[in-house]
Amino acid sequence: MRALPSFCITLLTGTSLLLSGCGTMMNSDHQSVRIFSTPAEAKVTVDDRFHLTTVGTVNLSRFTDHTAVIEKDGYEPATIKIERYMSKQVLWNGWCLIFIPWCVSQDRKDGGFWTFDNDIEVTLTKRAEAPSPKLSTP
Repeated sequence: MRALPSFCITLLTGTSLLLSGCGTMMNSDHQSVRIFSTPAEAKVTVDDRFHLTTVGTVNLSRFTDHTAVIEKDGYEPATIKIERYMSKQVLWNGWCLIFIPWCVSQDRKDGGFWTFDNDIEVTLTKRAEAPSPKLSTP
């Protein structure tokens, strides 16, 4: 019967190592984010590189926050920050028990620690019309 505790410890350790870096296993280091705008068909530039028209999808690296500029004729341009936050998938690292610090570190290194909102909605403000000059008549 002494083999049972040893077997349980081995099984628990093996399972912990197998599940280490759960955030990374469930999330890759990139994420697809959809950008919507009101009005639709606005031009979007993300990080001065990606160009799309709303509704559109961009594949973003989870290693950093991103900046998007949304523009449409007749509307004020909008600049938004696409911020990452801790993924709930990281909580699965609880299975790692004594290896939790290593598991979380692995997720941070591999990008699975972070996530973005899947959908981003932006409402553009109509540009104020310039007053027309008054013509004076003699």
